[in-house]
Amino acid sequence: MFKVNKSRKVFVAFAAFAVTCLVFSSLIQTGTPEIVTPIQVPCTITTTGNAWSGDILFDLEINSAYNGPLANSNYYVVMNTGSNQSLAMRQYGASYGVGYNILPDLIMFQGESSIGGPESAPTFATNFWNVTSGATEAFPNVIGEHDVQYDPVNNTFLTLQDFIQTVGTNQYVVDEIVEFDAAGNVLWTWNMTAPGRVPLSIASPFNLTTPYNGSTYIDFSHCNSLDWDYNDSIIYLNSRNLNTFYKINETSGNIIWGCGEYGNFTLLGSNGQPLVSANGHKTSLWYNSHDTKQVAPDVFTMFDNDEDNETNNQDCRSSMIELTLNETSMTAYVNFRWEAPPSLFTLYAGGTILLPNGDYLGDFADASHHFPNNPYNFTDSGANFVEVNSKGQVVRTWTFPVGCYVYRVQTFSDPANPTFYSPTTTAAPSPATTPAPTASPIISSHSLISSQEFAGIAAAIVVVVIAAAAVIILRKRAKRKPG
Repeated sequence: MFKVNKSRKVFVAFAAFAVTCLVFSSLIQTGTPEIVTPIQVPCTITTTGNAWSGDILFDLEINSAYNGPLANSNYYVVMNTGSNQSLAMRQYGASYGVGYNILPDLIMFQGESSIGGPESAPTFATNFWNVTSGATEAFPNVIGEHDVQYDPVNNTFLTLQDFIQTVGTNQYVVDEIVEFDAAGNVLWTWNMTAPGRVPLSIASPFNLTTPYNGSTYIDFSHCNSLDWDYNDSIIYLNSRNLNTFYKINETSGNIIWGCGEYGNFTLLGSNGQPLVSANGHKTSLWYNSHDTKQVAPDVFTMFDNDEDNETNNQDCRSSMIELTLNETSMTAYVNFRWEAPPSLFTLYAGGTILLPNGDYLGDFADASHHFPNNPYNFTDSGANFVEVNSKGQVVRTWTFPVGCYVYRVQTFSDPANPTFYSPTTTAAPSPATTPAPTASPIISSHSLISSQEFAGIAAAIVVVVIAAAAVIILRKRAKRKPG
């Protein structure tokens, strides 16, 4: 009798231990950032026309100027265009950078952790966030700033970095493009000021500088967006401070062309005639632009900040624009422009995206960012999104309170109708410029395990262990029974 009771006690103790393990396993998270969903996003949505119905994703930085429940933190948000209730929300202490929906439920973003870099272009690591499971996969050695692109064929990343270049008594912050594998090994680099590329002599006449590791340097190019057609080994690189974007052949490293103030396209005004400034030199169709992306062959969307406007530095009229290039006649013109009122003037950041219904969605990043010499008596506000149809009519606005800043907004795809970026060509990748991955295999949206999935696996393991223990105890009891 004593032996049977002892076996029961062992079984009960083991079962209690197993249940304890199960409870703790259900609390384990796969990442330290808090996952919050759903929650009310601090913005007011006003619909005035036939607006696009879909989902968007954006980074949201909230400082102490906003005293609501989300203040003094940073988030990545997935939200429907018609509601300020988030569909998914990810909180973390570090500032976020750009993000893209690279698979139906998978977001790639820069932001954890912050690595350093100049004050005007801090660098971050790269991450994948599965919004369905809530799990995150980090690529801590894939480090860049302003933008990151992903090649799912070869599991490689393209991003921007910078370095200090000294020429005589001047020191410049210069950009370079870097391609990484998933482990952070550098596969390819492209130096902007290498011989035959972009000369330092065209630095901005506004003498733009930036703090960097305790010193101040000339902020030469300030590149802020990439568009990577990895199938054809073509990269489009936007330089904010040079008012120019470039088409680059990744195989040869050559600049195929530049378009803008220092490009080799003739820029045409609204009258179809070449632009000329008062002193007879070619000027630009945009100033200090962001978020230049190809939306069709030779058609690009862009956010024109209109800061450091060399034609009229007091203009202060940020715009969403669409630009059409003709590579035969080497001409370029703006085929669509929506010019925001001065109250939405955006010194830096911002973006323009073409929506699936043909409308344009603009991120006027933070109307609190103004220089004292601007001629307008601004009333500070937070970030604003504006949706405009092809006729230039505003059909929906999203207004954030003071203290809210959004670097970039993108569409978030419906799994049945993906709208995320895909190259315009389908040619096989070039083995010379896209080496086979040497680290992890290609990531799928189902390769990340959520805390709930982990708990389920742990529960299954515990059940199996309990069952095995029960079988062992019952067998021992059977052996002890008399013959």
